[in-house]
Amino acid sequence: MTTNCATHENHTVIMPSLSSNRSASSRDSNVKHQYLRHHGMLFSSYIMIFLVLSSGQFRHVSTTTVAAFSNTNTVTQSFVIHDQMKQKCSQMSEATQSRISSKTQLFSNPYDSEFNIDDDDYDDDDFFEDEDSMAFAQISQKQLSEDDYSGVSKRQFRIGYDVTLSSYAGALGFDEVVDWEYYNRNEEDGSREVVNPPFMDPTKPKRTRESSGSVVRIFLGEFVGPLSSTLRSRGLDNRILLKEFSGPTAIELAKSEMKALSAIQSNLCYKSNTDAAKGTWAKTASTRYIEGKTTLRTKEDDESLINTLSFFQDTKVNTPYTCILGELDLTDYLFDDDLDPNEWYRALKVPPPKPNSIWIVYEYAGFSTLTNYAQPAISRLNNVPPRKGIFGNVIPPEPLPPFRERANYVIKGVLQESLEAISTLHESNIVHRSIGRDSIILSSVGMDKTEASSPYAIVTSRLVMKLSNFGFAGLISDAPKDKSFRRRAIAFKIDVQEGVNTMDSSAFAMAEDLHALGFVFLGVLLTSLADISPAMNALKYKLPPTDEDSLQRLLGEIFEGDLDEFRDYCMEEDAWEKVVELLDEEDGAGWDLLNDLCFARERVRDSRGTVDVSTAKRLLESPFFDRRK
Repeated sequence: MTTNCATHENHTVIMPSLSSNRSASSRDSNVKHQYLRHHGMLFSSYIMIFLVLSSGQFRHVSTTTVAAFSNTNTVTQSFVIHDQMKQKCSQMSEATQSRISSKTQLFSNPYDSEFNIDDDDYDDDDFFEDEDSMAFAQISQKQLSEDDYSGVSKRQFRIGYDVTLSSYAGALGFDEVVDWEYYNRNEEDGSREVVNPPFMDPTKPKRTRESSGSVVRIFLGEFVGPLSSTLRSRGLDNRILLKEFSGPTAIELAKSEMKALSAIQSNLCYKSNTDAAKGTWAKTASTRYIEGKTTLRTKEDDESLINTLSFFQDTKVNTPYTCILGELDLTDYLFDDDLDPNEWYRALKVPPPKPNSIWIVYEYAGFSTLTNYAQPAISRLNNVPPRKGIFGNVIPPEPLPPFRERANYVIKGVLQESLEAISTLHESNIVHRSIGRDSIILSSVGMDKTEASSPYAIVTSRLVMKLSNFGFAGLISDAPKDKSFRRRAIAFKIDVQEGVNTMDSSAFAMAEDLHALGFVFLGVLLTSLADISPAMNALKYKLPPTDEDSLQRLLGEIFEGDLDEFRDYCMEEDAWEKVVELLDEEDGAGWDLLNDLCFARERVRDSRGTVDVSTAKRLLESPFFDRRK
């Protein structure tokens, strides 16, 4: 006797489990293409459905809290939030020193004991018996210093004296995404058989979503006073980005983001700058707020901050993430009895800040994310304001650069630098755990940060790729402490003991980032390099859905992990023929790269106990990046 059941599990990546080693499906790809082409919107979204189980027994397979949208004027970004971060956090003291201390403490969650699975093929006893294993394990054994040599976690800015807010940019929210797995359970022996429900059955969705609303507000600001004057005199940007984290969930995001980024920045500063290594930057940063309040002089920390900005913006220094500069302390504003609360609303058109919120100050890298860039070049060209001649006549836009030049910019610039950014994190014992198009920023070495996302951009030396939204980042070595991580690992038959870091647990933690990045890469290639002719554009041609959810359903459910069938599907779309040809070059090097990325978790599963896994550093050696125009 069998019983139909459904399962789901907490996880922190957008895409569900895929399999790359299944045999080719007998279904005709042309039939699939025609069906998907005409019914593509059916795969673009699912509504939230509450499943009624025929049995009361079930377990999690995957729940993701992934960023969405929100009411934005000039920015659309996203991040992933751990479901256990929804626990109520403790109130912070009103005293300044207590606030500083509480904001930088590591938030820890209690975890329940986790069950283990028995697998005769699993053997991790020879973890450190060979040199390759030891070399691989060094990544997760790296320890970032607990001392913040950059000083960013200790620096407090004053509103009005150090910083002014220029405009409200937008808000961030998140979607709780649940991936479902269905199985038949044999009531006699308790065994289970995973089954695939009817593809279009609305009562058995593979993925459901629930939105949180806005939890983080984003503002554009700038440094003012003597600091601003000195920055400009040295050719540095005085613009900054500020995020307001309010509410229990957002507070934990802020703490995680500050902890992860300050640790990476501190480690880099310690190794590369003598003054930082001596503790000078940290010392001046810790006294900035008090000295500004009492003496109105912050010259010493101004110099340290300017050196910090110069260091982070040096093209020779690899900082592929939006750097934190400090926190904004609003004590003076919140406790000013003479201040009119409506003044904030009149100036910025949004409600004033909430008490106990955390404001983090970042370097300004612009608002152009891969979400903005992941659209056909002709569509981005249509969004460029028209140029006018001396008599006010509209000048026709210049033709787009040749396809090969644009492809080189996307592959050797956007994609390669994004993978290098992930490699830098992983080499620092950090996993991002919220990779998506909205968490990757296209910035520029110049003041105009929008030039990198221009449809005419083809010079990779002008491009700077930045990772953002580190609210769910953490140490690779700490991953086994996370109950959700252990559940995800068990779904791939990887036995992870609570708090016990192994080669397999480290590999799986990094593989989750690579898995998410793979679908980002696929979406960017199929959109930014889509070859839409003027005739197609005149007919208002629209590409099939290319968001991560749609792509994972195509590759995972329709084509069952078979990239050959997926390639045939893409070839049927005229706009993607050149993209397929690019991926075919060098004996299919592009497809091999996508396979290693999208199925990174499966590769860890199939290579348990060995070092034969795909790391970001290893994938950077792909022939796909070794190309010429």
